[in-house]
Parts: sequence; structure tokens; C-alpha cells
Amino acid sequence: MTQTYSQSQEDHIRKQLNALRDELTTKTEGLLLSTYYDDLVAADAALKQTIPYFAPPHDRPVVTSDGDVEFGAIPYWAKNPSQIPYADKIPSILLEGLKLLDDAGVFPPPTITQSEYNTLLNAVQGGYAVGSDGTLWSTEPYGQLNFRWIEAVINVFFVNHIYKKSPFITTPSTASLTGANTDAIKIALIGDWGTGASDAQNVRDAAMALNPDYLIHLGDVYYTGTPQWSDLRPFVGMDDEVNHLVNQWPANMANGQSYTMNSNHEMYCGAYGLYEDALTAAPFKHQQGCTYFLLENDNYQIFGLDSAYDSPDWLFMDGALNQSQINFVQSKIDSSKTTVILTHHTPFNLTGTEKISKQKGGTTVSLWNQMIEATNKKVPDYWYFGHIHDGIAYVEPKGGNYFDGCKARCTGHASMPYGAPWGLAKPNAVAPFKAGDWIDTVEFAAGTPKDASKPNGQVKNGFMLITLSPNGIKESFYDEDGTETWSSS
Repeated sequence: MTQTYSQSQEDHIRKQLNALRDELTTKTEGLLLSTYYDDLVAADAALKQTIPYFAPPHDRPVVTSDGDVEFGAIPYWAKNPSQIPYADKIPSILLEGLKLLDDAGVFPPPTITQSEYNTLLNAVQGGYAVGSDGTLWSTEPYGQLNFRWIEAVINVFFVNHIYKKSPFITTPSTASLTGANTDAIKIALIGDWGTGASDAQNVRDAAMALNPDYLIHLGDVYYTGTPQWSDLRPFVGMDDEVNHLVNQWPANMANGQSYTMNSNHEMYCGAYGLYEDALTAAPFKHQQGCTYFLLENDNYQIFGLDSAYDSPDWLFMDGALNQSQINFVQSKIDSSKTTVILTHHTPFNLTGTEKISKQKGGTTVSLWNQMIEATNKKVPDYWYFGHIHDGIAYVEPKGGNYFDGCKARCTGHASMPYGAPWGLAKPNAVAPFKAGDWIDTVEFAAGTPKDASKPNGQVKNGFMLITLSPNGIKESFYDEDGTETWSSS
């Protein structure tokens, strides 16, 4: 799945790289050292502390860094490009971009040693490099050591310094929540679905076999949600949004029944692919070009919100709402109805024990706190999100926890390769995990092995189906083959 570039395309990208270099040279001592550099120091530290835990048995990782571990290899790669897996297949323009950013002082010296990097590669080759959250470290497409993730770093710099973000549209659709059977409205939720790979297609087909009234994508099109090629605004990697979302979407979904949402991977290209290619496509035109919406009837309000556009960090990893959305929810919230929230980002950490917050301009930004402000202090009855590549049903907390009364579900496992999330299981549990193996805050986590002979390896992708009736919501997790693995009503 290597991208190829024509000479003309390389020339257009190189022109933007030169403009980026000129822009960065004026910011090296300020913005870069305080933001990009420090965040990548933390990412490198997080991966360094995680590497010893890839080889089973999986003890609890002791990770003191708050860095984004999936970007932890980037500093090492920048200093050692010849050691990037399949280095001979990397398009030269990607290596040029990586070197330009390194020369500008973006990347810190890695603390990961040659020996530690070799340990990581050995774990990958052995097939057991699974992180505590299920993240699968491999060199295959969409694995964490695939060189195409370099595209994310280059594109986000184009957005932050050359192109800026696509304008934010504030015309949200408010539509009636209806279905073939008004006493049983079925909504299929698929998160982090946009790979275009066979696993994603399996999930799509299994979801459609249940005849949902709505099919909603919670965001993430890979590698970076790129728009169709533009000579004036080129990105590395091309046409992701069309090839991995629009062209893969079910053709038989009637207009008005499909929704797609914003995410960090769409934001790596400034959401241009989302706005220009996805939201103008026939299945999503009813969203009025907007990344947030409301579906409601006499019993339910479902708010689909954009947690990516105003993310407080430069990699868009932490969720946030802008004031337009807060005002929208405040103007529409009805405390007499069951409140259902849909976002790409999670409001709390993997184990569901701590709110996620991030400093931005001297202010602490918390997606959970913003949501409570938007709902006029009404705790959402249900919150469905992706971002973490797992299927997780969290235990509804009681007894003074800040999100008492909220049923929180992660359904971000629709296409990305992942393994059983051993960080959610009790210390002595062995994969494949079963009921009773989970930590106290987790009721269920999807983890059916793709290969029964390799329980510590890759697991099946999946999705959720929620069925709304006047008496309540029934929730179900399904594997990509259509097998129901968990339900609650």
C-alpha cells in the first residue's frame, strides 16, 4: 500500500516543504521547542518505558511519561532513517520531509537505544508486540511501525504552518430520529473504520446485515484523511477520504441515514478531506456540511459532536469542544429525554478512572467538563466514542465518581489491527480473556482471536448496535463476522 508520486506531484510537495522550512526557521526557539519538541520527548519516553512489556507475560507497564506512545518511534526514525522498516520502499519525498523537520529542530535526540529498538523489532517479528491497550505494533499496513505514519507528522505541519485548518461550519443538522419500526430504532456505530482494508469491509457488511436504520462513523480515516489531490494544497498520501470512506460506504443506505464525524486523523489534513470529499458525498449531504448534529424524538436526544477540530494539542489526540458546539447543545438539551453523546475522542483514560485534560494557553481543557457545561450539568446517560482501538463496555460508576450515571462505551475497533487489551484485564488473567477477567471498571472488552492458535496475537474487529425503544436502549457488541459477543439492556 505504498503511495507513489509523479514528478509533478513531488515538485508541488517540495515547494510546500521549502515554504515550511522557511516558516519553521523563525519559530525554532519558541513554539517548536516548547510544544513539538517537548511532546516528542514525552512520546519517546513513553515508548522506551513500554518496550520491556511487549514480550509476554504481560506485567503491568510502569509508564511515567504522559506522551503519545504511538509517536514514540518518530524521533528514532528521524535520526536513523535507514533503520525504518522497509526503508528501501519509502518514497523519497517522505524522507525529505522527515529530514527537513529534523534539521529545523523539531525532533529531540531519542533516548531509545539501538538495543531497545532491536527488542521492539524482535517482538514485532515474533507477533507478540501488543500494547496494554491492544495497540498492535507491526510493520504491516496500519501497524504502528509502518513507515506511512510519517505522513501524519508531515501533513500536520503543513496544516499548522502553511494551509491552516479548513473553516469550521456552524450549520448543524437537527433531524427527527425515525426508523422502520419506531419502537425499535437500530443504530450501528463503527469507530476508526477508515482503512479500506478487508477487515473494515467485513465490519461494514456485518453491520448492514442487521438492517440498521442509521449507520454512523465515529471518525478516523487513515492514514491522514487526505483530500483529493490539489496542486495548490498538496499533502503527502493522497485521496484517503474518498478511497477509504466515501467509496467504501454502503451504497444502499438511503440519504439521511448515514453520518460521519471528525477525528484526529482527519485533522492531520486540517479536515479538508472530511469537509470537501466526505460531507459533500451523497450519503452525508444531509449533514449540511457540518461535523456535528442532533437526532431526536420524544424519548431520545443523540448529539453527534466534533471533539477533534478544537483539540488542545498539536497532534489532535485529546478531545475538546468549541464554543459553537457548547452553545448548540445548551440550546437544545432537554432534561426529560435520554441523552446520548457521540464523539470520536474519549473523555477519560483507558481504564475509565481519570478524566483527560490538557493545558492550552494556560487553561486546562477537559472534554468531560465541557460536556457537563454544554448539557447544563446533566450527566449524559450514554456516551459512545472511538479513538482507542478497542470495544469496551465500562461499568456504570456509582458512589461519588464524577461520571456517576453515565454508561460509557468505546467502539473504536472497526478496522485497525489490534490485540487483546491486557491492560484492562486482571494481572494474572491470560488471553483470550473472558467474563471475570476484567478490572473493576470494565464489564466487557472485545478480544476474539483472529487465529485461535495465537491468543496473544491479533483479534477480530467489530462494531456496536444500539436499539432504541420507548422503554430503553439495548446495546450489543458484534465481531466482524456478525457474532454477538456482549449485550445489555
